[in-house]
Amino acid sequence: MEKTFRFKSIIQGYIIIVLLLSLVSCKTNNFWRQVDKNRTFANKIYDKYLKAYGNVSMIDPEGNFSVIWYYKDNRIYITRILKSKIVSTEDYRCDTILNIKEYKEECYPEPIDADGFKSSYYDENIDSLYNINIGLDVTALKLKGSSCPVLKELREHIIRYKLWEFDSIPVMIPLDTMTINNNH
Repeated sequence: MEKTFRFKSIIQGYIIIVLLLSLVSCKTNNFWRQVDKNRTFANKIYDKYLKAYGNVSMIDPEGNFSVIWYYKDNRIYITRILKSKIVSTEDYRCDTILNIKEYKEECYPEPIDADGFKSSYYDENIDSLYNINIGLDVTALKLKGSSCPVLKELREHIIRYKLWEFDSIPVMIPLDTMTINNNH
């Protein structure tokens, strides 16, 4: 009798563990689906801005949020995306644009812990498209800077226009406990 009770308890324990693991697995799969969906949506916005304005930049970490911006008429226009939805748009006066034509590959080694950064610029005068697509440690760039002229300029814009402020961009958390703080 005691062996039967112990055996049933062990089986019940295993069943509970399997159910909990299944639940966690479903949450994780749902999170990665959201990441893919957000990336697809952000890339559509990126392409739309490039066609409409001839320039666009994006910070897109492995998460469910992205920041996209473009320059037009001495202004910078910033779009924040969370879970495949535009959650805020802002614009500021801006005297300089990010000049990616001067970027050199050897200028910035890719860090191990990196967010995705890409930027495109279409030069109508010579009918040419310039692209950067690199891994970028945005936090380190903000703190330390860079000797690369393009990344120096990017750093100034990240800081001045709060492109990567965690009080306005929610941190990636795989559970549904994320909140948006719109204090800007």
